[in-house]
Formats: sequence, C-alpha cells, structure tokens
Amino acid sequence: MDDTAGVRSHDGTARQDGRRCPAPGLEPAHSPRKVLAHGELLRRFVEGREIRPVHVRLDITGPSAISPPESRDGTDAVGRGTGNSPSESALPTAKAASLLRGFAASGGRAVTFHGIRETTRHPGYAAVCDAGHEAGLRLGLVTDGSRLGRPDTAECVASTHTWVRVTLPAGTEAGFRAGGRGTGRTTLASLLDDVGNLRQSAIDPDFRIGFHYVITEGNRGEILAAAHAARESGAHYIRFDTGPYADRAGAAPALRQAALLEDDAFEVRLPRPAGGPDGDTGEARFGRCHYSRFTAAVDSGGHLSPCPRVSPDPRYGLGDVAADGWPDVLAGAARTAWQATDPRTTALCGSCSYRPQNELLELLLSGRVALDDALGAYAAEVPSTLHADFL
Repeated sequence: MDDTAGVRSHDGTARQDGRRCPAPGLEPAHSPRKVLAHGELLRRFVEGREIRPVHVRLDITGPSAISPPESRDGTDAVGRGTGNSPSESALPTAKAASLLRGFAASGGRAVTFHGIRETTRHPGYAAVCDAGHEAGLRLGLVTDGSRLGRPDTAECVASTHTWVRVTLPAGTEAGFRAGGRGTGRTTLASLLDDVGNLRQSAIDPDFRIGFHYVITEGNRGEILAAAHAARESGAHYIRFDTGPYADRAGAAPALRQAALLEDDAFEVRLPRPAGGPDGDTGEARFGRCHYSRFTAAVDSGGHLSPCPRVSPDPRYGLGDVAADGWPDVLAGAARTAWQATDPRTTALCGSCSYRPQNELLELLLSGRVALDDALGAYAAEVPSTLHADFL
C-alpha cells in the first residue's frame, strides 16, 4: 500500500477553505458519448478489427443465500440485513488479484467494483485493489459507505481509487436510521465525515467522490436536506435518480431547490427527463450489442457477461476468465456467438441499459456517421474527458 495515503500535493487543486474544485465537471464523464474519447479503439471497431474491453464491472463478493433481494423502491440491497459476512460465493482474493492482472495484460484499463453485496466487506479487498493498481488499472467503487471510515479501507481507497460513489438513502439522521442499512452501518454524520476526509486525502488528481440518491416515496421529503448534507460534507457531487415507484412530478420542486446549491466545487445531477435517451421507449436502432466489445462484467464466480444487467445470468455467460484466462475467453466461441446475436430478441435485453451507446456505435459502423467527423466534434466539445476509461 502506498504510504503516502493521506497526503495529496497536486498543485492547483486546493482552495483556501479546504475544498477542491472539480474540473472538468462530471457530465462528460457520465455521457453515453464518452466512447468517442477512444478514437483508436473506435477506428479498429469500424474497420472490423479485434478490440478487447477496456473497462470491467466486477463483483467480488457474490450473492448470499440469506441476503434479501433488491428492494422494490430501486435502492441498492448491499449492506442490508444479515447476509453481508464473507461467504463461499465470494471470489477468493488470489483469484481476484490474478483476474485483474490478466485483464490489464489483455488491454484492460479500468475496473468498477460493484457487487450484489457490499464490496468493501470482502476480506481481501485491499489486496485485490493493490494488485489492480500495481498492474496499472484505474479503480472505481460503488459502495454503501459503511466501511469508508475504517483505517484499512480509507487508506486503500485514498491510495488506489479514481472515484467512489456512495449510496445515500436519506438526508437526515432520522431517515438514515429508518433505512435499516444493516449491522455496523455508520451514522449519517460519520458517513459525511468519511466522504469529506477521502476527498482531502485521495492521491489520484482525478479523484471524485459523491453520493447517489435514489428518490422513493419514503425519502422524497429529504431531497433538499440530502443535497445540503452532501455539499457540506465536501463531496464533489450528489446524483439524484427516480426509483420506479417514485412520483417524479412530486419530487420536482425539491429537485429545483437542490440544483441551486451547485457551485464551482459541488455538482448537482438531476434525473434525466422521461423523454430523454434513457426514457425513449421507441424501437431501438441497433442490431448488435456493440458496447459489450468495449466494456463487460464479471461475477464472483469469474464468469464474463456482456454487461452488469445480465450478470450473473448463466444464459448470458461468455466464459470463465478466472479459470481460463482473458485471451481464450475473449476469443472464444461463446463471445463470438453473442456478438452475432440481435440482443433485442433476448430475454433481458428488451430495454437496453446502453441503448444510446449501441445506437451511436451502429451509426459509426454503418458509415451513416463518419468517424472522423464524430471524433472531431466530440474533441471540440470535450477537450479532456474525465475518467475516460470507465466506459
């Protein structure tokens, strides 16, 4: 572990009040068009040459036989109940470390840790992160934040991570307690402190940490309080999403007020409009899962899938990268067959999570949009893409 964790000396990032200005903002980093930051990869794609994923979403904890399923309100189930202790379903530390080294050797650049259960509860989390970091991978983490205050976890994250997104279930201490976020869950106040401390101590000059607030009927009344709490914590941002059972219109006034809290050091990301790219319910305009050639998912058994939405469903398994290695699986028959399949005809792909990316890639592949024109326009609009490798 880097013994400089807790010391950050990048010039130009500090303000007199101790907060750091995020520059550039996060919108391009979350845009479906971010794939245009990878000109050489896109050229290989358009020319029909081999490309390998540069980003993988990895679950090293796996499911627990006694873990409750994801809640109906759309919030994460990690950290809930009693199913959070390490179990046989977790990917062993040595295998996880080897998997990341192999991914880097095969052209991988970035890893997002995001599991069915809380990832940082894996007993070898720090060792796995060290292995990935030493192999040259950039690391991101989706977490409930329950262990960010532990010295070992805090040091690991500060030394090796590029970004952290923390699930925030409420905006007040009472609402936070009522969320029942599991044994050992920190208080809201301590979670806010942990986030602020990590913003100050992280080594990576591109480090970003913020909150993800899924709006439900139960927490809709704490939207503004959550935004205030996130801003005062020192987080870079708060991102609001509407759960499937939330009243989008009813949340609008509070969201408008929350947006006013944005400044040069704090970003407020509102839910996409229902009619936006993610809400468009018209016929999808692509015939192949092109995006799975650029990014993929691996479950705690080491099985590769096209994306997190279908992982770990065995119907979408493309091979065991933990056992067989990345080169053989990426060149294998299962992945080749998937790339020739129209995903719209499969059980879980009726509403593709990466539809905008797939439609853009279809336009480029067909020649209806010239690659050089697209790359030039994107470069003019976004000269430097934050977290470009996290596709």
